[in-house]
Amino acid sequence: MNSLYIARESMIHRLDPRTKILFVLFIVISSFLFKDPAMQLILLIGMFPLILLSKLVKQYLMSMQFLMLFVVLIMTIHGIYNPIGETPVFEIFGGLTFKYESLVYASVMSFRILVIGTAAVLFVMTTHPSDLAIALMKWKVPHSIAFMFLSTFQIIPIIAREAKIVMEAQQARCLDVKANIFERVKHLVPLFAPLFIITFVKVHQLSYVLECRAFSRNGVKTSLRETKISSLDYMFISGMLVLLLTELYLSFAQQISLTTSNLLVSSLFAVWAVFFIVIVKFVYKKVSVFIGG
Repeated sequence: MNSLYIARESMIHRLDPRTKILFVLFIVISSFLFKDPAMQLILLIGMFPLILLSKLVKQYLMSMQFLMLFVVLIMTIHGIYNPIGETPVFEIFGGLTFKYESLVYASVMSFRILVIGTAAVLFVMTTHPSDLAIALMKWKVPHSIAFMFLSTFQIIPIIAREAKIVMEAQQARCLDVKANIFERVKHLVPLFAPLFIITFVKVHQLSYVLECRAFSRNGVKTSLRETKISSLDYMFISGMLVLLLTELYLSFAQQISLTTSNLLVSSLFAVWAVFFIVIVKFVYKKVSVFIGG
């Protein structure tokens, strides 16, 4: 399957793609409603049961490793150097001081990235691309635009696989793709040139396939797959609506704030700890390959 979709028998997979689109919109709106890091953290933790229900915990953790780099940079750099900071919280080596206001801003931005990233990962990994295209067409989206969404989800893993093949082929021709950073930049041309050619060839082949299947013909389009809104979808949408109304009330009527200095410091140390684990894991893999090779 040429997509990021991972097949599982789970409640999240059984949801209609339209429901999951509404879920992503709900998460985006919720993440911007609150400027309190504690509420953002509650929203993030509240999504963990959905990850467990999707049976994609390992895949989720692997996909979120890249985002952790941005989260660490945001919380560390903004926490120290953001000019809005006034109240010192704690000091690290070199006289660098984390300030309360700066940490609040950094935490909101970091948790927002993690929240939206989690929703996006869940959506992509639990939604079959063909189901997404069918669901969009049921929303009266033109089939050409729906196909564009379908192609977007499918082309990314195709290019990644072809890039790996090209890299292995160039390594077999004695191209050092694991040298220092300057040598890697210099070796980008022999890697990307064939990759671009392969991509254009595949797009050209795709155009022929589409015409052979009468893609441009007017009329009702049919599909081997079918999607429909079930009682599970209605329950899920109702729950999101209740939560959204509650969030609107808390955001505009109550104006509550649950953030404390201890929460901010704990979040910062937790982010550092997770990032340290990711780095140790990465180094361990590289060392294992070097020793084994």
